[in-house]
Amino acid sequence: MDTPATAFLALLGLVLVLLVLGGLAWYWLRRMQVRDASRQNAEFASTMSHQQHEIDALRGQVRAAESRLREVIDAVPAGVAIYDNQDRLLGFNREVARQYPYCGEGPVIGETYETLMRRALDAGQIPDAIGREEEWLALRLAGRGALRPPLQRHIDHGPWVHLYETRTPSGYLVMTRMDLTPLVEKGLALERANEQQLRLSTTDGLIGIANRRMFDQTLQNEWQRCARNQSSLSLLMVDIDHFKHYNDHYGHLAGDECLRQVARILGLCVKRSGELVARYGGEEFALLLPGTDLQEGKRVAQRCLHEMLNARIPHEHSPVSPWLTCSIGVATIVAAPGLSPATLVGDALAALAHAKVSGRARVEMADPSPVSAPASLPAPL
Repeated sequence: MDTPATAFLALLGLVLVLLVLGGLAWYWLRRMQVRDASRQNAEFASTMSHQQHEIDALRGQVRAAESRLREVIDAVPAGVAIYDNQDRLLGFNREVARQYPYCGEGPVIGETYETLMRRALDAGQIPDAIGREEEWLALRLAGRGALRPPLQRHIDHGPWVHLYETRTPSGYLVMTRMDLTPLVEKGLALERANEQQLRLSTTDGLIGIANRRMFDQTLQNEWQRCARNQSSLSLLMVDIDHFKHYNDHYGHLAGDECLRQVARILGLCVKRSGELVARYGGEEFALLLPGTDLQEGKRVAQRCLHEMLNARIPHEHSPVSPWLTCSIGVATIVAAPGLSPATLVGDALAALAHAKVSGRARVEMADPSPVSAPASLPAPL
């Protein structure tokens, strides 16, 4: 046997064996790689599926939490609106949905507060801002989130609300609107009742003018004002002449109507704001004239006599005139130390008594007292 040939064949066989073994090794290595890749893909798919299930579960929890939060916000007996840190509307509850600007046409979620307010202003939904819209909006935006105390507003002739604004640490703004309509209406009703009670307590129930209590209160107030201003205060005391004869002849119902007629006539004789006509008692009336001197008081009294005669109210049993007449006493005073409102009343009643004993149907003036003159004021320091 040829030795080189044998060696070549042995070498060739060895190469073939090595090739076969290498091919087998590559095949098994590739198979293992494919198997590993398949296993990894399966594990990855399993992991992704598990993560997707977790994400879906978390999304479900978030949606459930949002739903519960919405239920809670809708259950709040107040309007709630939430704005982000760029003042864009994120959401609001059912209570506030019926109020501007959330009840208007067009989208509201995502709109800025300024845009919503401009829409409400253009629609005339803010009565306080009519005619000064830009000024109102500028002030409102400048005070955004700083309502201290809360703002009370009457919304579009509808409910009364208290508006609160609370800024969160992250810059979000929570607006709360409390409907105060029942409380406000109850308060207004109480005010009207108090006013009515005050009118009843200071008004003569028979003839509908100020009563003695109102006269006393007003006299005290005007006395203090005149003391501060060193101005004169005049008082007319008016008495219907022979009113008892009128009642006896015409009856008490006619007498009541006579008192009402006289009250109307005297009311027409006062011209200036602050002047008061009151029933002093029985058939006596008092006319309080702040800032009026004695001569002007006399002119008012003469006007009262003239209008009484022009009314031509029959009084057949009067020894003075066939028509109803009255007697008037006039007094004027300037508040000064040592004097009091009673001084003025006493002077006017004394003048009235003088008019009655002098024949009635006339005006008599009280003698001015030296202490009634304006007191001299000290020189300024």
